[in-house]
Amino acid sequence: MAGIATFGNIFDTKRTGVRKLKIKITDGKEFTEEKEGLSFKKIFKSVQSSAPKGTRELRVEYKNRKGTLIDRWVRVPMGRSKKIGR
Repeated sequence: MAGIATFGNIFDTKRTGVRKLKIKITDGKEFTEEKEGLSFKKIFKSVQSSAPKGTRELRVEYKNRKGTLIDRWVRVPMGRSKKIGR
């Protein structure tokens, strides 16, 4: 049965480790944090509260699941704009 892809072969995260994202977040000055998780949005939202007061943007560096290196600036705060103003 060589050549047949099963669910276990494709999604074996213990062997490949592809699903985890390792993200480095910095403000370009003194704040730097590195976190690992499954979702970019969840990681970013957990880190944005620990950023220094008055920070408008955070720099994010990570390798996506396809293997492309991503380096961009993300506006803070990220979330529902309806609830942020409260």
